[in-house]
Amino acid sequence: MPPKRHLTARRVRLGTELRKLREAMGMKSREAAELLGADSVQMSQIESGVAGVSAKRVRRLAAHYACT
Repeated sequence: MPPKRHLTARRVRLGTELRKLREAMGMKSREAAELLGADSVQMSQIESGVAGVSAKRVRRLAAHYACT
């Protein structure tokens, strides 16, 4: 059985903010995933806080979402 992934408040909050920014831009999850070279499942896991995301990927998304 694979190890359980533990949600943290920080991951959940970051994922929630990334989702809000993406939706404000009118982007689909699939489109955001393509920016990262990922698939829509991985993007969903990032936005739900299940999977972590590197600072480099957060900066890439933030730049595309036009936030500072």
